[in-house]
This record gives sequence, structure tokens and C-alpha cells, in this order.
Amino acid sequence: MGIEDVDRVLYMDDFCGGADAIFAATGVIDGELLQGVQFKGQKATTQTLVMRAKSGTVRFIDGNHSLKKKPNLVIKP
Repeated sequence: MGIEDVDRVLYMDDFCGGADAIFAATGVIDGELLQGVQFKGQKATTQTLVMRAKSGTVRFIDGNHSLKKKPNLVIKP
């Protein structure tokens, strides 16, 4: 596997064809579409966008995370 013709223009179907495609993105910093990770004491919140091609579903998911349960996580100010 690999790219044989490096000058070829690639289109969406070259990367991900068909109706079973799913796209997900989680905000790291605040942006136009998603909020970034927010730290509040021993908790963090995240916002994720999930889209499914087959059904046309678009979801925004707000996640709440307990930092107490992640002892190996190092947060630098």
C-alpha cells in the first residue's frame, strides 16, 4: 500500500468511499465549532462532534471526566 502517483489529485472517495463513514472530532482549544477542554478542580469537560454518512446524523457530545480516576494524568498549567 502507498501512493504510486504523487502528482495525482485525490478526492474524498479516494480516502473514504461508501456510506459507512463516521467522522469524530474533539475540541482541544476553544474554536468556532467546538469548545476546548475545560478543567474545573478534579473534573474536565470536553465537547465532541460525531457525524455518520449513512444516516446523516450529526451529534454534539458533552463529556464529563473525573480526573481522580486518571492517576497517571499530568496537567501542566
